[in-house]
Amino acid sequence: MVPGRTVFRHDRLVLLWPFGPADRTVEGVGLGTSVYEAWLAYPDAEALRPAPDARSDALLVRRTGRGYLMRHDGAVVREMYAGTEDLLRATYHAN
Repeated sequence: MVPGRTVFRHDRLVLLWPFGPADRTVEGVGLGTSVYEAWLAYPDAEALRPAPDARSDALLVRRTGRGYLMRHDGAVVREMYAGTEDLLRATYHAN
């Protein structure tokens, strides 16, 4: 397995992949990107607000069966994951 890559089996994403400090989306979003810049890159992102079982605000970007989860502190993206929407939503609610 190569760091920074997602894993597919039969054209289906099967692994949730955390972004490292040097990883970026095609649009240039990664750890340390401002929430403002993330919104500009993904204006259709869904804002996820903290629920009792969630530990932070996040943006969920969906793209044809997969996407990104960007946890943030209100100013900067602190954690970021690539995966399927189901895996990303489960990660958002995981402590």
